[in-house]
Amino acid sequence: MTAENLERDGFQVTKKVFISPKNAILFDRFRKRKITICNLFANKGLPMREIVRMLDEKYDHVVTVLIEQGLIRERRKKVRPIKEERRSSILRKL
Repeated sequence: MTAENLERDGFQVTKKVFISPKNAILFDRFRKRKITICNLFANKGLPMREIVRMLDEKYDHVVTVLIEQGLIRERRKKVRPIKEERRSSILRKL
């Protein structure tokens, strides 16, 4: 891994530094899990597959967390917007 081409696990790694919050003990379990994923990837240098195995997480969830936190870049060329699902009311059909 060179300074010009930071790549891990097939993803381009950003230069963002991850610092674990000091008050993480106060967060809910979902935020704590995200902090753990980021810490293992950014500070401990673990590959994503190892994080998945260690934390019993889904690979796509680990990738999503790392993208959301700006530690890796999105690989998809065109990011599709999330469409809101329209549901019809049961009352309309009556």
